[in-house]
Amino acid sequence: MNRVRIIGLVLLIIGIILHLSFENDGIDFLTGAFVGGGVTLLFTGQFKLKKTN
Repeated sequence: MNRVRIIGLVLLIIGIILHLSFENDGIDFLTGAFVGGGVTLLFTGQFKLKKTN
């Protein structure tokens, strides 16, 4: 595994732990961002965005 995919896995795990640990509605956005970013990094394996001309 490369570093980017490991970071994605860590973000995914942090998002799941936060979701299970807290019960208020304010944390839902943060957990969604962590899980979404983690899954995206796991699938793509890169930080770069494609440039269009």
